[in-house]
Amino acid sequence: SADYINRYFKTQTGNTLKNYIIKYKLELIISRLKYSDLTISEIAYEMNFVDESHLNKIFKKNYGITANQYRLKSNHLE
Repeated sequence: SADYINRYFKTQTGNTLKNYIIKYKLELIISRLKYSDLTISEIAYEMNFVDESHLNKIFKKNYGITANQYRLKSNHLE
């Protein structure tokens, strides 16, 4: 069952399956922000977020800045 899988995953990794998936998606998003010309909306769609706003909410919660701010910052550093 889904509940069993979630409990098992957490005991094995110390993290919930949902959080693991979000972190993995965020790593993919960072790669796309750095190395693609996709818009934030296109990236949000590709990663199955409801919209750009939802992606930014999750991104900011984890990194303290929006996806666009991250893109601008990472492009500035190169």
